[in-house]
Amino acid sequence: MKLWNDDRPLTRRVVLGERAVTTRGMSLRFATEQIDTTTDWCCFDGSRHLVFVHRAGRLRSMETDLDWGPSGRALPSVGDMWVVPAGDKCASLVEGDTAEYCEIAIPDHLLGETTLIPRVKHHDPLVHQMVERIYDVAERDDALARLLTESIGETLRLLITDNYAEAVQRRTEYRANILDSATRARIVEFLEDSMDSEISLETLARHAKMSVGGFIKAFRAAFHTTPYQYLLDLRIDRAKTLLLNTPRTVTEISAIVGFSTPNHFATAFRHRVGVSPSTYRNLR
Repeated sequence: MKLWNDDRPLTRRVVLGERAVTTRGMSLRFATEQIDTTTDWCCFDGSRHLVFVHRAGRLRSMETDLDWGPSGRALPSVGDMWVVPAGDKCASLVEGDTAEYCEIAIPDHLLGETTLIPRVKHHDPLVHQMVERIYDVAERDDALARLLTESIGETLRLLITDNYAEAVQRRTEYRANILDSATRARIVEFLEDSMDSEISLETLARHAKMSVGGFIKAFRAAFHTTPYQYLLDLRIDRAKTLLLNTPRTVTEISAIVGFSTPNHFATAFRHRVGVSPSTYRNLR
């Protein structure tokens, strides 16, 4: 199976048990899931940042595709985190026995003008420890348990904000979240020249002299799309030209235009163009 990208029905998820906790404006969902057959883990939330903490269970395989951030194959260890900023899509294909994890949902407004930085398999024992302490008292309703949950929840919120959010710059540095024509041209030129490289939001934001959060908002206002979708369109357009005008293989072209794997390229191309790269080449 390939990573899900609207190209097939999502697999059915088998949740064996779950528990929900709300604290300091955040929602924590503890779940145990059966994954003995290949399973899609997909998420998207336009108004909340999502942080997933792996708590227990051994996976045999896991491949992740994050809209704007690190992707690829990586098996989680206990205490590993996946960070998906609000408005970003993340798709994973997993298989194992069972997996226990905590999903932390953080409303966008709790972070103000900043945003979380996407991460895949980032190990953080301290976040894991706090998640486990909240889980330990999740079924209790006494005053001491509530006080402990609120105290740890606030510490957890501050820790995530301090360590995983883009630092807020002075308001004047946002320049009202507007990309002027010269900056837009510079960013487009950089994207076109660096298409075959790993491009991070931090790098793009530095070109605009903005924070990541301010840059995302300014880019959407200027181009009416996200940086990821804009770059994806550039890569697909370049791939179409190479398919029609060069003898290079599909695998070679996928690397030239910056896709991590040929499968990811084929799925994205089919989703954008409607046919596979090979079929598109044969249509000329």
